[in-house]
Amino acid sequence: MKISTTKINGYSLVKIEGSLTIEYIKNIEQQVDQCLDEGRDVILDFCELSFICSAALSFLLASNQKASAKSLRLAIVNCNNDIRNLFNLTELDKHLSIFSSVEEARRNLES
Repeated sequence: MKISTTKINGYSLVKIEGSLTIEYIKNIEQQVDQCLDEGRDVILDFCELSFICSAALSFLLASNQKASAKSLRLAIVNCNNDIRNLFNLTELDKHLSIFSSVEEARRNLES
């Protein structure tokens, strides 16, 4: 798994490549927490993400709650069909902000 973070205006774009499994959750959690501690909204770009485990789903919900507690937002973008279906089946799509593109998420964050 590879994580890269880019700060853009008032948000951070965190790109995750590979598989998001339990052994990598701590790494991504540190990145997201740092962005939130800096007062930045977070966009998680899943364009290169091929797999996500159930523990990572819990991490996403917890991160979304952390963001909300700080009056910030967390958005997820560029999910492949398998990951999008997983969010639909688990009904996480009702609790997470999921967008088709970074641009769409950015517009939403600015509104």
